[in-house]
Amino acid sequence: MTTRTTTKLPAITLAAVASVVFWSLKPIFISMIGDRGDYAEVYVASAAIAVAVSILVSCIFWKRTSALLRSGSRFYKAVGWSSVAGLFLAMWYYGFYRALYGAAKADATIIAFVWPLIATVAIRFITPETAAKLKPNQWLLVIASFAGAAAIGMANVGVNQSTGTSHEIIWAFVAALGSGMYLPFAFKATNQIEKAVESKPFATFYSISIANGVALLAVLILLRTTDHPLRFYAFDAQVMFICALIGIGTYLIAEVTWTWAFQEYKSLTLSSLPYFSPAVSVILLHVLFDEPVRPIAIVGLVLILFSNLTLHANQKSTNALSLTLIATVYVALASQVLPIEEFGSIPEMAAALTGLFAILAGFILSRASERRTQEVDARAILVRKFIAVDPTEDSTIADRLLCDLLEFEFSETSEEKARYLKSIRDALTDERITDENRREEAQDALSTWHAMYSDRLSIGETAALWLTGIGSVVFVMLLRDVSPFGTAGSIVFAAGAFLAIFTIRDYDQNNLHGFSNQIRRLQQGFADIGKPYYVPAEVVQSGYISPTTFAKTDVVRYGRSDDGENLGDIPKRSVFRSVYMGTAALVILAILILPVSSLTSGRSSATAAPRPDDVIASTTGDDTDAIVIADPGWTAATVAAEIIRLALDEQGIPATVESVDQADLSADLVADDPKFHVHPDLWVANQSLELKEAIADGRLIVNDEPYKASQGIFILDNDRTRREVTSLDDLADPATAALFDTDGDGDGEFWLGARGWVSAQNLREWVDSQDLSSVEAEEYSETIFKAKLEELSRAGQPAVFYDYVPDGLHEKYDLRRLGDVPGEQTADEVEVHVAHGDELTEISPTADRLLQNLSFSTEDMNTFIARSDEGIDPDDIAREWVDSHDELIADWAAPPVG
Repeated sequence: MTTRTTTKLPAITLAAVASVVFWSLKPIFISMIGDRGDYAEVYVASAAIAVAVSILVSCIFWKRTSALLRSGSRFYKAVGWSSVAGLFLAMWYYGFYRALYGAAKADATIIAFVWPLIATVAIRFITPETAAKLKPNQWLLVIASFAGAAAIGMANVGVNQSTGTSHEIIWAFVAALGSGMYLPFAFKATNQIEKAVESKPFATFYSISIANGVALLAVLILLRTTDHPLRFYAFDAQVMFICALIGIGTYLIAEVTWTWAFQEYKSLTLSSLPYFSPAVSVILLHVLFDEPVRPIAIVGLVLILFSNLTLHANQKSTNALSLTLIATVYVALASQVLPIEEFGSIPEMAAALTGLFAILAGFILSRASERRTQEVDARAILVRKFIAVDPTEDSTIADRLLCDLLEFEFSETSEEKARYLKSIRDALTDERITDENRREEAQDALSTWHAMYSDRLSIGETAALWLTGIGSVVFVMLLRDVSPFGTAGSIVFAAGAFLAIFTIRDYDQNNLHGFSNQIRRLQQGFADIGKPYYVPAEVVQSGYISPTTFAKTDVVRYGRSDDGENLGDIPKRSVFRSVYMGTAALVILAILILPVSSLTSGRSSATAAPRPDDVIASTTGDDTDAIVIADPGWTAATVAAEIIRLALDEQGIPATVESVDQADLSADLVADDPKFHVHPDLWVANQSLELKEAIADGRLIVNDEPYKASQGIFILDNDRTRREVTSLDDLADPATAALFDTDGDGDGEFWLGARGWVSAQNLREWVDSQDLSSVEAEEYSETIFKAKLEELSRAGQPAVFYDYVPDGLHEKYDLRRLGDVPGEQTADEVEVHVAHGDELTEISPTADRLLQNLSFSTEDMNTFIARSDEGIDPDDIAREWVDSHDELIADWAAPPVG
């Protein structure tokens, strides 16, 4: 068996790593697709490819497929369980893709990966025979991780509240729930199929394939019932290739190969690799696509990772250090929610309570230490009595007594303790014991030791300790200073308080090296009777001892089964232990960094603290070393942003360009401490009232000479629309609206713009307020719409949509302007400015002066767009423009004469 496993180890490792790579790359694949597809199109295409490949593989391995089909009731049960799994799988896929497209990708990835914890809970209820009950300390870990995910979700509620896009993060929770609930039903299906095909990997393949098919069908039904059309207009060969990688790689290869690897090689390190997938995804998203990562998201990520590893390895987590870490996590999360206020005379009360806690903790710790010393002495006497009472030559009775004593001491439930105590008492009544005096002495010694062992803390001492300790922590948190050190200090105080409480709670096992030392010390007696040392199975499974706990020359029994046989050597966890301890260290580091990251920038967009009433942008912290220019994504803005960067660079002013969603950018520009300093292409008329007020009161400064642009509702005509459609009001007629129907449902489609555009929101409100029951108002990416428009133009079909000038569409197609955007007070033309925050007047007066004087013409913008449509890189367009306007740029930056 050992040779077989060792031989396959390289292949198993490769399979495991390949699986994790596919899982980690899914958000990266989504980012690569970008706005060429929306969540529905990407999922349907990927799932359809996966289902097609499953059918092909099933045909190739027809013998196994035939055996499954002929298995009768097993097949029907498998289909039933797989179908239930498929419905939950639909929640996972649909929710995850929708969250990735509608919310911050890093946040969505982290939240969705709570699924192993949900599965941990679900399996205990749905398939209890496959897993042991969760212990109270494990529940603490699960709940703490859910709290971390909830904190990330609450932070998103504070992002883009005005646009409503923040609520898309809820789909990440739906995804996590679906994936967690899917697993136990998939297990049931796999068990049924394995009996028919006699192969775990193939059984997993068939169960996953059926579930994938059901999930695809469920999502298609959902899209149909919600009238959500599929728009594959912008799909090209690259997008289809990426969808194939997602479908084949993650839906099939990753699942099947991982199951095989897990079955063939029982390695904690290998089997824990999936839990690192979100960490890899977040790092790649940040490095490759500059996706923002909030401080609260980092805390949530490492907390979820730590919890997954602990539960996965059944790591012992009842010692003071682990419990303190968990409790401090709760305090750190609470610090992001609790207000910072003044409470009058309460600080004096808090100081008195904290002092009382310190005195009480010291007193109780002294008492606990004294009791512990007495207990150690009593145990030494008990061991000697156990040895003395045994008349057998091989010390069988003494060995049993000492083993049961260790089992009693390390049992975690009162029922187990009672069982082992009864076993000890029964052993002392063994008829082979003939010396009644020694029997009575052993029984008396047992009673004395047990009384001391049980007398740890009284109810009153425990209550006093917890009341003063928790009270001190709460008061210190409420009274913390607004500075980062104030919050960090309160968290450190909480950690110290909890460490004192948990150390007193179980004094003998709760110092850093005490557990291993305790195990070795409790072996007293075995050497005297010539028996190997003994370590209870509970301790072995906890992961808190290693092969180095005892000397190499020591003979040690690690646990025993119900029939009294030894379980074998302790598992070697050196690699996993290093990974696990490193993750715990990351949790501590993240807890301490969180308040500093959250408070050093005041109410900056970096904070993203989970307070739902904070309307802030989903961006990272400000770069004080450079001016940050926003690139909201459309061609004119992209070129203008690079021109501004180059112009500032020529003046010796460091500047960077960062991509950002327009909705996030609008919120950031009016934040108290914004990340972005410059908006290169601000259509003022389309902005929120708050942003317009910021311009009016001088917090946001616009350049002196804007260029003229226009926006409105346009039509790509055919002969009928040219005759019959003269205004937007004509769309109220169902027959007229039907002229723009492209999906065959009789309702005409009206493209309002991309999600998050203010103009799209205004149009949505107008459509909802009118009697336009035959009009389908649509919001999706501009890239998809332009691809659709090209297809409609070739087919001679009309379209009605929002657009703006300058835009390359007006040179490419013969478009007719139908009218202004309803609800807008502007006429045909609007002013488009370069805008910058008033903080630039202090950061760089030269930059402030240059940006106020800088101007583009409408012709410039038309040229930028036309050349970009020809395939020229925006950076090259910007460089050419700067090179040809270098004297003008110098004049813009020059200080006024006199």
